[in-house]
Order: sequence, then structure tokens, then C-alpha cells
Amino acid sequence: MSLAPLLSVGDGTTDSAPTWHYAAWVALDLRLLLFSVLFAGLVSAALTATLVKSERRLDYLAAWVVIFFAMLVATVAVMNLVSAHPVFTVESFFPFP
Repeated sequence: MSLAPLLSVGDGTTDSAPTWHYAAWVALDLRLLLFSVLFAGLVSAALTATLVKSERRLDYLAAWVVIFFAMLVATVAVMNLVSAHPVFTVESFFPFP
């Protein structure tokens, strides 16, 4: 059994590269991104100091990293979806050769 029909891309051939390539211009608001990183860092430090009771520093670091990324994703999501100040926006899509 050949996998050639399963591996066809775009124009129906199996040898060529896909013919669809796209790129986008993304605009970042660096001030809001810096605020989001600092906010997530401070909140995660406060939550780690409050919630984690351990003798090992690795436990504090692991908890801080997990809480930091969760807070960063939540902060960026709130800024992009709820408020009128997006951290990043996609300006335009264009074909890429």
C-alpha cells in the first residue's frame, strides 16, 4: 500500500512543495507587553509566597514559573479580548512566495 495519495498537498501532486504560503504583519504594543510581564511576575511572586510552604527552593521556582505563565496568558487574553487595548494585533495577511 502506498502513502502517496495521502501525502498530496495543495495542487494534487505528491512531489512539489505546497503552493500556499502566507505571512502577516503583527503589531506589538511594547508598553502593554512590559506591563503584562511585570504584572504577571509580581502577582505570581505574591501567590507563590502565600501559597507554597516548602523547604526547597525548586518548589518555589516551579510554582512561580507555572503561575507566571498562567497569569501572563490570562493578562494578555483579557487585554486582547475584553479591553480595547490589545497587546498584539494582526495588521494584515499577505501571500508569501
